[in-house]
Amino acid sequence: MLRQELQLKVKLSLNLLLKNQIEVLLYPAQELEQILKEEQESNPFIEEVSISPRVRELFEERRQPEVVQKSSPVEVLMRNVRSELEGTDLKIAEELVSCTDGRGFFVGDVEEIARKFGVSPEYVEDIREFVARLEPVGVCSKDIKEFFKIQIEDLYPEEKELLSYLDSLFEGREVPKRVKEKLSHLRLYPLGEEASPCKVARVDAVIEMDDDELVGYLYEDFVDIKVSKSYLELVSKAKGEAKEFLREYLERCNNLKRILQLRRENLRKILDEIIEVQGDFLRGEGSLKTLKVRDVAEKIGVSESTVSRLINSKYVKTPQGTYPFRFFFVRETAGGVSQEELMKRIKEIISSEDPSKPLSDEEIASLLQAEGINVARRTVAKYREALGIPPSRKRRKLGS
Repeated sequence: MLRQELQLKVKLSLNLLLKNQIEVLLYPAQELEQILKEEQESNPFIEEVSISPRVRELFEERRQPEVVQKSSPVEVLMRNVRSELEGTDLKIAEELVSCTDGRGFFVGDVEEIARKFGVSPEYVEDIREFVARLEPVGVCSKDIKEFFKIQIEDLYPEEKELLSYLDSLFEGREVPKRVKEKLSHLRLYPLGEEASPCKVARVDAVIEMDDDELVGYLYEDFVDIKVSKSYLELVSKAKGEAKEFLREYLERCNNLKRILQLRRENLRKILDEIIEVQGDFLRGEGSLKTLKVRDVAEKIGVSESTVSRLINSKYVKTPQGTYPFRFFFVRETAGGVSQEELMKRIKEIISSEDPSKPLSDEEIASLLQAEGINVARRTVAKYREALGIPPSRKRRKLGS
């Protein structure tokens, strides 16, 4: 009777967590809440998914929620590429992505691309491998075997031994049941999922001012999974097949709690890093500073692709407005400062110049180099044009 009752509950669930619980790390708060509710319905060991009343106060906007068209996987990838690369590297990455098929596999010629941009094939290959590890993971993989390798490194970073079984898997040789189960969770191609419909943007984190200090809150801080004491007692008394059946659900419950804690810990570290580095902007006292995915990944001890996937499709409400997490990740220029900081400094230099003797791009570059910002004349020209400021000869006319 007990077994039949549990099996009925299982049929009501999407069983997403059994298929790949690690994906719980990546969902936005709105989807996470739905998944937790579905798991509560199917798992008797989860007595309650407790969500604090403060969630409504902190995370739900007073205004009508904004409806956002969910971007296609390729659009997401190109946003991530542009936030990580610039110059020739960016152009090569765009060329690589344009040479993928409908499944997301690279079908171009690395040597041909290298000749086009005047670089070595090894240089192009390095960029291809970098792009393949951005979200959505695996786009630009050369084949399914490489895509599996990337997924294993991303989803199971502590189980690198799984890589040693890939040859056996693709050659049709027998692999251990545990390994087969792990590998069965991998996707077959990078762009295999259908695009989702429009979704309501939901804030995943909040940054507020509290006595002149910036304080961050995560949705996960207010969620708790309460385990059923009665079922814990039942599993301790059960025997044989019934005991094994119950233990599977208990393990599933414990895994979910551990993964939720891991998600909380990693997002907390990322949020704290945003507050530390971008504090001036969050207070309304300055611009965004350089903050790279790679540096944050190294600091918190996870892969770049994990950080990239954790921050993707998540939003944070701040004293300056609501932004995607990724907004706060700013790539530095060749001079070692963020693009926004460099543009601000160029604007300041030009605004204080002598109108009768406006500075050339070369002279502005020299002034910046004297400040320790190592930029070339062409870089100054690029950002001056982006600011809508004419060259020196035209500024002289305006100033006369």
